[in-house]
Amino acid sequence: MLVFILLTLTLAYQAALLRRGGMFAPLRLRLASRHLRGASALWLGYGLPALLGLLATVRLAGLAHLPPEFLPLAWYVGVPPGSIGIALVLVGLGAGSLLGLVLTWWRARRGRAPWTAGDVRSIMPASDADLWPAAVLAVSAGVAEELFYRLWLPLIVAMASGSGTAGVIVGTLCFAAMHRYQGWAGVAANTIGGGLLMALYMGSGALWLPIVVHALVDLNALVLRPALSARWRRRFSSSVASRS
Repeated sequence: MLVFILLTLTLAYQAALLRRGGMFAPLRLRLASRHLRGASALWLGYGLPALLGLLATVRLAGLAHLPPEFLPLAWYVGVPPGSIGIALVLVGLGAGSLLGLVLTWWRARRGRAPWTAGDVRSIMPASDADLWPAAVLAVSAGVAEELFYRLWLPLIVAMASGSGTAGVIVGTLCFAAMHRYQGWAGVAANTIGGGLLMALYMGSGALWLPIVVHALVDLNALVLRPALSARWRRRFSSSVASRS
């Protein structure tokens, strides 16, 4: 009975978030930085409910080990726990980061901002002073969103329905839908990204690895590339001005 009550509450909460298009105002603390307000909303709106749900269902072990509800799907899609190692993840992150930096440099030479999959202007840093709050937001998103969308929401759906596949689908689609402020390109990118993060969770067997990957990807997008892009654009602009 508890599982179905928690499922109903979780789905109702998720539906309310989708209708609103973001976290509820009462969850936002009165902070000057929009990035810090967003970070606090992520912790209170995603991280805390997920941890309370896991505590209520005695499933905190899911933080360290893949829940048994997901094992049949993990074997079916070819990513059982232990099949994905840190070395493979590092190679993927390194290659993706290098490609992103090259593209950022190329666009900076033309006076353009870094390319993003979708419209993320609302969370991009506007100045160097925004970089450290953006870093806090990136890390908060990595932890809180993984707790909610890779563990808690898929798990409670799987526990109630008996289908790990249903849990993964619901969690991934809800994760993507909550990024609709980025437009359809952002929704599509987050659907793929959410699926890959879930595969990483299943293949590694521990939630900490997708948390780290999610945080690093967001740090790359919200801090590293914007900071380098701004500096490169200023340098290229000064170089052009000195030659003219």
